[in-house]
Amino acid sequence: MNLTTRLVILAGLVGLMFYNASVDQLWAVIVDYDLNWYKLGVPLAWGLILGALLNLLGLRSLHKWLEPLTLIAVSLLTMGLTGAAAVYGAHQIGGLIIAPLAISAIGLGLYLLVYSYVRFAAHGKADEDATKE
Repeated sequence: MNLTTRLVILAGLVGLMFYNASVDQLWAVIVDYDLNWYKLGVPLAWGLILGALLNLLGLRSLHKWLEPLTLIAVSLLTMGLTGAAAVYGAHQIGGLIIAPLAISAIGLGLYLLVYSYVRFAAHGKADEDATKE
Protein backbone atom coordinates (compact mmCIF):
# COMPACT_ATOMS: atom_id res chain seq x y z
CA MET A 1 0.00 0.00 0.00
CA ASN A 2 1.50 3.34 -1.01
CA LEU A 3 1.80 6.46 1.12
CA THR A 4 -1.10 8.30 -0.52
CA THR A 5 -3.53 5.48 0.18
CA ARG A 6 -2.39 5.28 3.80
CA LEU A 7 -2.79 9.02 4.30
CA VAL A 8 -6.27 9.04 2.79
CA ILE A 9 -7.39 6.14 4.98
CA LEU A 10 -5.95 7.76 8.10
CA ALA A 11 -7.50 11.13 7.28
CA GLY A 12 -10.84 9.45 6.67
CA LEU A 13 -10.69 7.79 10.06
CA VAL A 14 -9.78 11.06 11.75
CA GLY A 15 -12.67 12.69 9.90
CA LEU A 16 -15.01 10.15 11.46
CA MET A 17 -14.15 11.66 14.84
CA PHE A 18 -16.63 14.39 13.93
CA TYR A 19 -19.32 11.73 14.24
CA ASN A 20 -18.89 11.75 18.02
CA ALA A 21 -19.15 15.54 18.33
CA SER A 22 -22.35 16.83 19.86
CA VAL A 23 -24.48 19.55 18.33
CA ASP A 24 -23.33 21.99 21.03
CA GLN A 25 -19.67 21.28 20.33
CA LEU A 26 -20.12 21.81 16.59
CA TRP A 27 -22.04 25.07 17.09
CA ALA A 28 -19.34 26.24 19.50
CA VAL A 29 -16.65 25.65 16.85
CA ILE A 30 -18.72 27.47 14.23
CA VAL A 31 -19.25 30.46 16.52
CA ASP A 32 -15.68 30.53 17.91
CA TYR A 33 -14.08 30.57 14.47
CA ASP A 34 -16.83 32.72 12.95
CA LEU A 35 -17.45 30.20 10.16
CA ASN A 36 -20.09 30.73 7.49
CA TRP A 37 -20.81 29.54 3.98
CA TYR A 38 -19.13 32.54 2.37
CA LYS A 39 -15.84 32.02 4.21
CA LEU A 40 -15.46 28.56 2.69
CA GLY A 41 -14.29 30.16 -0.55
CA VAL A 42 -11.55 32.27 1.04
CA PRO A 43 -8.89 29.49 1.20
CA LEU A 44 -9.63 28.61 -2.43
CA ALA A 45 -9.04 32.15 -3.61
CA TRP A 46 -5.91 32.57 -1.49
CA GLY A 47 -4.54 29.29 -2.81
CA LEU A 48 -4.87 30.41 -6.42
CA ILE A 49 -3.51 33.89 -5.74
CA LEU A 50 -0.54 32.79 -3.60
CA GLY A 51 0.47 30.00 -5.99
CA ALA A 52 0.62 32.38 -8.91
CA LEU A 53 2.29 35.12 -6.85
CA LEU A 54 4.99 32.79 -5.52
CA ASN A 55 5.83 31.72 -9.03
CA LEU A 56 5.84 35.26 -10.37
CA LEU A 57 8.20 36.30 -7.57
CA GLY A 58 10.58 33.55 -8.65
CA LEU A 59 10.46 31.38 -5.54
CA ARG A 60 11.98 28.19 -6.93
CA SER A 61 12.59 26.48 -3.59
CA LEU A 62 8.92 25.47 -3.50
CA HIS A 63 9.57 22.76 -6.14
CA LYS A 64 10.84 20.29 -3.54
CA TRP A 65 7.73 20.84 -1.40
CA LEU A 66 5.14 20.23 -4.11
CA GLU A 67 4.64 16.53 -3.42
CA PRO A 68 4.38 16.82 0.40
CA LEU A 69 2.02 19.79 0.05
CA THR A 70 -0.16 17.78 -2.30
CA LEU A 71 -0.28 14.88 0.16
CA ILE A 72 -1.24 17.24 2.98
CA ALA A 73 -3.91 18.83 0.80
CA VAL A 74 -5.42 15.44 -0.09
CA SER A 75 -5.40 14.43 3.58
CA LEU A 76 -7.15 17.63 4.70
CA LEU A 77 -9.68 17.35 1.89
CA THR A 78 -10.47 13.73 2.78
CA MET A 79 -10.69 14.49 6.49
CA GLY A 80 -13.06 17.39 5.92
CA LEU A 81 -15.35 15.60 3.48
CA THR A 82 -15.50 12.47 5.63
CA GLY A 83 -16.21 14.64 8.68
CA ALA A 84 -18.97 16.50 6.83
CA ALA A 85 -20.63 13.23 5.81
CA ALA A 86 -20.30 11.91 9.37
CA VAL A 87 -21.77 15.07 10.91
CA TYR A 88 -24.68 15.09 8.51
CA GLY A 89 -25.27 11.38 9.04
CA ALA A 90 -25.22 11.76 12.82
CA HIS A 91 -27.26 14.94 13.26
CA GLN A 92 -29.17 15.50 9.98
CA ILE A 93 -28.58 19.28 10.23
CA GLY A 94 -27.00 20.81 7.17
CA GLY A 95 -25.63 23.88 8.93
CA LEU A 96 -23.40 21.80 11.17
CA ILE A 97 -21.27 20.59 8.29
CA ILE A 98 -19.64 24.02 7.99
CA ALA A 99 -16.92 23.09 10.52
CA PRO A 100 -15.59 20.02 8.68
CA LEU A 101 -16.12 21.70 5.30
CA ALA A 102 -13.81 24.50 6.48
CA ILE A 103 -11.07 21.89 6.91
CA SER A 104 -11.72 20.54 3.45
CA ALA A 105 -11.70 24.09 2.02
CA ILE A 106 -8.24 24.60 3.51
CA GLY A 107 -7.11 21.36 1.86
CA LEU A 108 -8.56 22.40 -1.49
CA GLY A 109 -6.97 25.84 -1.14
CA LEU A 110 -3.59 24.23 -0.50
CA TYR A 111 -4.07 22.02 -3.54
CA LEU A 112 -4.97 25.05 -5.66
CA LEU A 113 -1.82 26.80 -4.42
CA VAL A 114 0.28 23.91 -5.72
CA TYR A 115 -1.76 23.67 -8.92
CA SER A 116 -1.51 27.36 -9.79
CA TYR A 117 2.19 27.38 -8.94
CA VAL A 118 2.84 24.45 -11.29
CA ARG A 119 0.64 25.87 -14.06
CA PHE A 120 2.42 29.23 -13.97
CA ALA A 121 5.80 27.46 -13.91
CA ALA A 122 4.85 25.37 -16.95
CA HIS A 123 3.67 28.46 -18.80
CA GLY A 124 6.87 30.33 -17.93
CA LYS A 125 8.99 27.39 -19.09
CA ALA A 126 7.06 27.22 -22.38
CA ASP A 127 7.70 30.93 -22.91
CA GLU A 128 11.42 30.48 -22.24
CA ASP A 129 11.61 27.56 -24.66
CA ALA A 130 9.77 29.55 -27.35
CA THR A 131 12.16 32.49 -27.04
CA LYS A 132 15.21 30.21 -27.33
CA GLU A 133 14.02 28.85 -30.68
